[in-house]
Amino acid sequence: MTIGLIISACTTPPAPGPSVSEPAVDPAFVHGTDRGDTDRLAAAVVTDAQRYWAQAYPDAFGSPWRDLDGGFFSVDTGGVGTPPPCASDRQEVEGNAYYCQSVDAIAWDRTALLPVLREHYGDTAVAVVLSHEVGHAVQQRAGLTEGEPLRLEAMADCYAGSFLRWVSDGHAQHLRTDPDQIDAALRAITVFRDPVGTTGHGTAFDRVTAFQHGFGGGPRGCTGVTESNVAEPVDDDPNEPLASLLDTTSMAEHFRSVVVDHGGRWVPPARSTGCPGAGEPVGFCPSPPTVSADPAALSRTHEDIGDQAVTTLLASRYALAALSELGQRVTGERILCLTGAFTAQQPHLSPGDLDEAVQLVLDSDVVSRGGGAPMSGSARIAAFRDGVTSGSTECLK
Repeated sequence: MTIGLIISACTTPPAPGPSVSEPAVDPAFVHGTDRGDTDRLAAAVVTDAQRYWAQAYPDAFGSPWRDLDGGFFSVDTGGVGTPPPCASDRQEVEGNAYYCQSVDAIAWDRTALLPVLREHYGDTAVAVVLSHEVGHAVQQRAGLTEGEPLRLEAMADCYAGSFLRWVSDGHAQHLRTDPDQIDAALRAITVFRDPVGTTGHGTAFDRVTAFQHGFGGGPRGCTGVTESNVAEPVDDDPNEPLASLLDTTSMAEHFRSVVVDHGGRWVPPARSTGCPGAGEPVGFCPSPPTVSADPAALSRTHEDIGDQAVTTLLASRYALAALSELGQRVTGERILCLTGAFTAQQPHLSPGDLDEAVQLVLDSDVVSRGGGAPMSGSARIAAFRDGVTSGSTECLK
């Protein structure tokens, strides 16, 4: 199975620093290696991943782990020579990494995939991609290769998350990572989602959910990971004009219902363009309650990410207003949770819409602003996802 990776044209934050400690693993065991820095990183990932599964697999599946016996293949997709297993020529591997089940091997493109991942998203993104492929080897050993392709891909994302948690906790011999690097790897996952109207590896929401499921709960629960049914599949997903997004009448009505249903009295916030700080696209002023929006800043968000990103920013300020009206303790987690609950209730929500919200929440702390201590992108996604899946009542407990 392959991971199709298309680097987004939109601007991404600078990649974190290296996440591999020295000395890195000698990639001499990798077929076709040039023994360069990129393959040294890949070799470190697959070595530590197999060491992780030697510990985790017996507990999860009740039998010993068996290392891959078909080998690892580094492919110069611009060169010539023998193609790796499961490919008829080297160019088929371009931009991809995959697990070849028939021979129990993993291959990766070392020229047009791994270096680009490192440049845009850091070393941890390489670890996510290759540990996802090792996850398919886990499925093969556990007899879990049958079923819906999206479910199998979600399971592999979950296994990658469980491995990265082990790395994050400092147990790996060669790899190190931290919350900023995990956030960068999650950005890679959101960019490498299925395009609108297609299926392959899942939406950004589904992929991030699966990864975090493994990161938080370990590999045992990964067999239960499934595709979400929150959004409605569409073949086309055009951006709604910014002017219509700035009409927040229905948004205010949603949050009025939340407040009233939980025993509060809703005072509709006024609308302004002057409340947020310099450069902030949205803001909330408590006295008198006012939600503000900077059309110029929101126009940039609309252009760079999409219409749902604008809606998510605005909803986060109405969520803050609702918490204020209810006298609830205001936290970033609650703001994000209520924003996610609103998102799930929108009519005609498409997978593309949901993915735009995920990208915005991961990239911007504006959505949790006003809720106390700063949150990592991963924590913001987790809180937003809780609202999407559980609804407003759970957010206010």
